[in-house]
Amino acid sequence: HPSINNPFRLIQTNKPILKLIESLDREIKSNYLLQLIADDGGSTPLSGQQRIEILITDVNDNPPVFDRSLYQQSIAENNKINTIILQIHASDRDEYENTRISYSIEDSTGTFRINEYTGELYLIKSLDYEKIRSYSISITARDHGIPQLSNYAQLIIDVTDVNDNVPNILITNINGTHYDNQPISLLECTPKGTSLFYIYANDEDSNENGRVSCTLNDTRLNLIYLTLNAYSLQISDLPVFDFEIQQFINIELNCTDYGYPSLSKIVLFHINLEDCNDNPPDIISPLPFNETLLIHYETTEIPYIITEFVVDDRDRFQLNTFTYSFTVTPFLNLTLNNNGTLILCSMPLIMGLYIVNVTVYDSGNLTSSISIPINIHSINETIILKKFSMENTSLILILSLFIIIFIASILIGICFLIAFLLRHNKQSKKSLCLCCYSCCNIQQKSIRNSSCESMNSSNERTDSLQKTTIEVLDDGRNSSNRIYQYGVKEANDLRVINTRGIDQGDFSYSEKVERYLTHLNNGIIGIDTTYSDEGVYGSSDISSDQIQQFTIRPPSIISIPSSQQHYQDSLKRFEQLYSLVEHRQQTAFTSDSLYV
Repeated sequence: HPSINNPFRLIQTNKPILKLIESLDREIKSNYLLQLIADDGGSTPLSGQQRIEILITDVNDNPPVFDRSLYQQSIAENNKINTIILQIHASDRDEYENTRISYSIEDSTGTFRINEYTGELYLIKSLDYEKIRSYSISITARDHGIPQLSNYAQLIIDVTDVNDNVPNILITNINGTHYDNQPISLLECTPKGTSLFYIYANDEDSNENGRVSCTLNDTRLNLIYLTLNAYSLQISDLPVFDFEIQQFINIELNCTDYGYPSLSKIVLFHINLEDCNDNPPDIISPLPFNETLLIHYETTEIPYIITEFVVDDRDRFQLNTFTYSFTVTPFLNLTLNNNGTLILCSMPLIMGLYIVNVTVYDSGNLTSSISIPINIHSINETIILKKFSMENTSLILILSLFIIIFIASILIGICFLIAFLLRHNKQSKKSLCLCCYSCCNIQQKSIRNSSCESMNSSNERTDSLQKTTIEVLDDGRNSSNRIYQYGVKEANDLRVINTRGIDQGDFSYSEKVERYLTHLNNGIIGIDTTYSDEGVYGSSDISSDQIQQFTIRPPSIISIPSSQQHYQDSLKRFEQLYSLVEHRQQTAFTSDSLYV
């Protein structure tokens, strides 16, 4: 089982036989899976099964087959040698060694070579269109089976014509021997301007096609022009080679003719750098910025190893063998071994700081130096110093805390003092204004009570003035403080004239003042800006709804038409200023630029 497409049949005999009845082809089917079933003849038949896998082994019955029976390729006559022209490919349906293919060609001219494993076809000779324009090559592919099978294909190569001569480059050593493209050795410390090679470049073509120029891809070398198509390859003046950074250098020389299209040739120089002793010893330990080495006078055992030098050298030819020398100031009994161990041989008579200057030499006499400070001191002094240092630290912290508290107390006291002075100054100003206002009221009442008794002497009293001084202070943004003095004269008629010139005689003067102060207490201070007069600083007309702004300005003499209005305006100015200060914290007018 299965019986369909199965080249095997089971022959029923006493001993069943599995027989092959059809030919096999591994390339079509490489294995078969069969199921063998056996039944017994009992009343209740029982059966058993066995899985059979048949693997078909390969025989070499298929020859190699090329992708094409005829290959055609066109190449230019200036194609470089050892370039791949094309790749031939053939396949074999067999497996293992039977499918491994080797390639070969029949070329009587010896112009081409094929890689027997990959089928890559190389050009091994220069082409010349003027001599041979076409090549016909027979290619053979053979497998490795037994017996060995093979197949054939034809290759036709057409040569195309171009500027057919590339520059020829001849390179010789300084001694005149031919350079054979082998790596050359060069010391990294070779002096600048040293010649390495002589280069001759020519072209078999004529005119511009025969003129050649050469360039290098590395600025560390220069091509010095000697004569026609002749150069000297020298080391340039730029920073040159460093063996510790780069040991191998490939220099590319490119020579190009002036034909169209131009042809060029490239030559590679393989340079192996050799090391020179150009790096001083590198002291790894101890480091130059190490702290002072402390040595306890009482507890240090003699001899005592102070330090061990770890030194490296970047130069490769060095064997890391170094010599040492040292000086110490002041004198100290020290020894420095060749292995870099600095040893204290005996304690000095005087403790203190010693400076050891050590110089390290490599085999090429390059040096590096280092200074090592050594402090030899008593351990008791160390304990005292540490204790003193800790006590000083605690003392400094405590003093800092007290200083901070002291400064904070002073600042708080200054703040309270400033607040007290400001409050006291404000209260003093209020008291002064209140006193002035009271005096003004007394004078007003006295004048009103004596008006009837002094009608005969009114002319004399008209010329006399009672001076009321009002000082108005700004916030410093104006030029200076201003002092206004207003005279209060006796008036027969105490009627109040508002800013509109309307007689307000329907109210007594005391009522006017009372209503005016009530008006100020209600938070409305100012004058009607629309109808305000320059000499009037406030209106006793408390029914006005157009009061918007309070303005303090010097009065204009022209705006005072009579002594009666002068009296009324002066008194109103004083009342307004007093009321402004008295009710300053309660009113809407709270500008800090005005003090009365």
